[in-house]
Amino acid sequence: MSEHESEQVLENKLVQRFNGLGYKTVNLPDEMSLLSHFRQTLDEQNIENLQHERLTDSEFKRVLNELVGAKSHYQIARQLRGSDANPMGKISIQRDNDETVYLTIFDGLHFENNQYEVAHQITVSCTHENRYDVTVLINGLPIVQVELKRRGVDFRQAFNQVVRYKSESMRGLFRFVQLFVISNGGETRYFANGDGDLNANFMFYWTDRENNWLNDLDAFSASFFTKER
Repeated sequence: MSEHESEQVLENKLVQRFNGLGYKTVNLPDEMSLLSHFRQTLDEQNIENLQHERLTDSEFKRVLNELVGAKSHYQIARQLRGSDANPMGKISIQRDNDETVYLTIFDGLHFENNQYEVAHQITVSCTHENRYDVTVLINGLPIVQVELKRRGVDFRQAFNQVVRYKSESMRGLFRFVQLFVISNGGETRYFANGDGDLNANFMFYWTDRENNWLNDLDAFSASFFTKER
């Protein structure tokens, strides 16, 4: 294995690993594509509750306001996970005919009921044009963001990049991101998103059952990103 394996090679191998774990690759070049994809997924997974009437534009705006609006990251995360007694992510909105409909956004009881996907190089335009390396989606929502650096480069450069992305462009549905993963192929860490500033002191190793560190990106991903987890 090359000590200077490029970021692109790492990215391609990571996407292939996700495919091997049962994640489907989706092409989402920008924020509008992400929104459209989430809307389609939400419609399809709730088609019975919607009585086979897909969300109108005005109804989808209500969905986005209910999901994100002015909510803190803590509130968004709590909404996604549901409660300990009922770990189901649900929201309710008023339809154009004034009826109330409940929509499921995440099933924490039966992992197989969720849709698992991976996208790469989603571009978000803001002060700068930011390209997110690899984005993990569950039911069309971005849940984990992975940033990579080529082998031989200090992986903490990826942490600094995440900090910049969060301050510049992680808005709208990207506020659903729960976790970040950074790696240079040989050193891999994960850390939680939150309302405050990200702190490099709260980056963590992932371990196997024998408590051995899984630093290699492929070994980390094979364990960390299983659908059941």
